[in-house]
Amino acid sequence: MTAQTSVICSAGMPTGDRVDIVRRRFQAGEGPRVVLVAGIRGDAPEGIRVAHNVARVLGACHEQLCGTVDIYPCVNPLAAHRGLRNWPFFDQDLNRRFPGRANAHAPDLVARTLVDDVQGATQVLEVRGAHAAFAEAPQAQVRSGDSEAAKLARSANVHVVWSRAPGPAAPSTFAWQFPNTIVLEGGTGNRLTPEVATTLSNGVLNLLNVLGVLPDDALTFHWAGMSRPEVVGDEQVHRIRADVGGLFLPRHRPWDAVGEGESLGEVIDPISGAQLAEIPSPKAGRVLALREQPVVLPGSMVARVVEVSDG
Repeated sequence: MTAQTSVICSAGMPTGDRVDIVRRRFQAGEGPRVVLVAGIRGDAPEGIRVAHNVARVLGACHEQLCGTVDIYPCVNPLAAHRGLRNWPFFDQDLNRRFPGRANAHAPDLVARTLVDDVQGATQVLEVRGAHAAFAEAPQAQVRSGDSEAAKLARSANVHVVWSRAPGPAAPSTFAWQFPNTIVLEGGTGNRLTPEVATTLSNGVLNLLNVLGVLPDDALTFHWAGMSRPEVVGDEQVHRIRADVGGLFLPRHRPWDAVGEGESLGEVIDPISGAQLAEIPSPKAGRVLALREQPVVLPGSMVARVVEVSDG
């Protein structure tokens, strides 16, 4: 038995060409329907690789499934081919176009079609890479107050579950359209990180096991080796910004432990090399995200530090 591959949307381009958005369906037995979506932004290839890793495992044990897994491996293929955040030609951030509109330009049409196709899913997962300027520790993000999603996300093999209050742009994102959505994120912007891909792929497979879709003997790892992360709120996640412009040189890596006041990095003058500022951690904890694109302006975010019990 092989996956059923369907084109859910074929969007016209200004050149006259068309771009297909594909769904791969793995279905056997009775059980829940789980949806995995990747590639909404083209500069986050880690999520696309995780989707393909998961599909490879499901293809090898298709007949053992108890339910349906729908994988949308790359929702924004034009941007992914060019490593761009936004949908080309229209220069639109697809993750700011939901729930989309029918009979509109390509990004809105794809957003609308995806939302309609996902309706009725038992559980929705979105998997991303890091923001293009950052390296991030593997993490799950759920909507603040969604205790059910937070509890399930603790089985996603990540370092931390962030129960995150929605910002002003949240209603226009894919994850906002479905209750209990879990967003998995990590790695380095616009690049692939093998260990992060393995961590997130195993996390998705473990979630499928917990949800009853994938049996224990189909897992490619032992479930007892999965991490059980802490759930944190916004008050435990601290954004650190530069006060001056220059080049930010980090002193740590994602998920390094840091003490309160410990240096996260420095900002130097690119001409003289003189130190312009030292960037201290406001709290003891772990480095959740760290800027890798070194050019900063006053106010640019350079890191996130999360307070966790082992920090």
